[in-house]
Amino acid sequence: MENIGFQSSEPLNFETLRDFVEYVHSKLKETNILSQRYRFVADVVKVKPYNGALYITVSQEGTDGKKFELTVIVWKHLLKGIMSYLYSFGVRDIYDLEHKKWEFQGRLSFYPDRFQFSFWADSIAPQGESDILKRRQRIREELRKQGLLMEVTHELSELEPIRLIAVITSKTAQGYFDFLSNLLVPDVYRPVIHLYESSMQGVSTAQEVIAALNRIELFCRTNNVRYDVIAIIRGGGGPSDLMFFDDLELAVRIAYMNRYIPVLTGIGHEKDETVADYVAWRRFPTPTAVAKEISNQLKGYIDDMEQSYRELSQKVSAVVGVTEAKIQSGIFNVLSDAFKNNVSISIRDIKEYARYLISKVSLSELESRISFDFVNNVSRKLDSKFSELEQLIANSLHAMSKDLSVNIERKTSELKSFENISAVMDKNYLSFYNKTEQMKMELESIGGPLKALAVGGALITKSGEIVNSVKQIRSEDVIKINFVDGQVTSKVI
Repeated sequence: MENIGFQSSEPLNFETLRDFVEYVHSKLKETNILSQRYRFVADVVKVKPYNGALYITVSQEGTDGKKFELTVIVWKHLLKGIMSYLYSFGVRDIYDLEHKKWEFQGRLSFYPDRFQFSFWADSIAPQGESDILKRRQRIREELRKQGLLMEVTHELSELEPIRLIAVITSKTAQGYFDFLSNLLVPDVYRPVIHLYESSMQGVSTAQEVIAALNRIELFCRTNNVRYDVIAIIRGGGGPSDLMFFDDLELAVRIAYMNRYIPVLTGIGHEKDETVADYVAWRRFPTPTAVAKEISNQLKGYIDDMEQSYRELSQKVSAVVGVTEAKIQSGIFNVLSDAFKNNVSISIRDIKEYARYLISKVSLSELESRISFDFVNNVSRKLDSKFSELEQLIANSLHAMSKDLSVNIERKTSELKSFENISAVMDKNYLSFYNKTEQMKMELESIGGPLKALAVGGALITKSGEIVNSVKQIRSEDVIKINFVDGQVTSKVI
């Protein structure tokens, strides 16, 4: 293959970018760079079908630790034949190419519009196990011997609500923005995030991540705080970039950090896997997945808290309801007992007075001896008795009000309403009133002519004698009309 050289150190001038690209392309055509067939061996780290063609990402690590990456394209018209050939080597699917070493043959192609080379393969042959996979397996076996592999699948629900997170990544990485934008929880519950910057690509990746872990532990022990989790995140990228996480020292540091603070990893794409994932407390395929799972953990706690509040509220309401019912029942009993007691006293007093009246005065003697003075006396007695009854009722209501006030003051914090008390009072008062009226009727039934006074009527007398009939009255007679509270003298015309 001939070399391309320039004899003059003077720059070549081009009016447009297109002129420059076309010049380079024409120079390439003058050589055999684009017509020459090439053969090389590399590890396949990723395959991706697109529009019938197959895009294969290959990578290889040099002796100086630098990694090189290239995309190999298999044209769709060649893919079927190549896969048929590889079938005899156990390849059943395009993804069986991953994590193995293959020999590729083909040609370079140049795309002027993108100023980009690509390698088009027309032959693929097996070369054994991938060097990348072999190295990863050696590290994994060493971690197994040290008992550092994470062989248990943890769930974030095992942890307390995540409120403080240490994130190890680059502040300009897309994965960091994906992580922040997918923490979908209310602001009041949103965790506090501290960023510990580290390179996420290149040969210094492992040492920078270790340094970040050391800074986190120093901060926690110095300030007597502890992060709930540490998240090591990196978005997509070339598989060769992710290979820098296949580091034994980094894996050991993560494993020991788990004993202090759980370490979560979200490195690469869905199918990417690194040694760091083998020792992480919980491994996630992407930074977005880490953020979503943290959000789900917090939402779970929030839902549990709200459910507990609802259940507690229902239980408290039930207790208050039972308490109100018991208190209302107790007040009803107090009122009922007070009414019954006062009604019994009133009935007893009325009956005793009636019996006293009957024992002291006979009707015939009353009628023969009645005089105006006697009527006045009876009027005063009746007025006094009804005053006593009114006072008795007032005292009863006062006693009930006092009892009610005492109960209300003692139970104020537990009651919301006393609507039933009014109905109970009305009912008992009506009962008391009916019984009082009944007693009054009994009194009237034994009062003879005097009963007219008891019901608001009048008693007519002439010459000191009760007039029982109109036949006893003549024209020009002077009569007296007696009321409970006084009398009127009148002349019959």
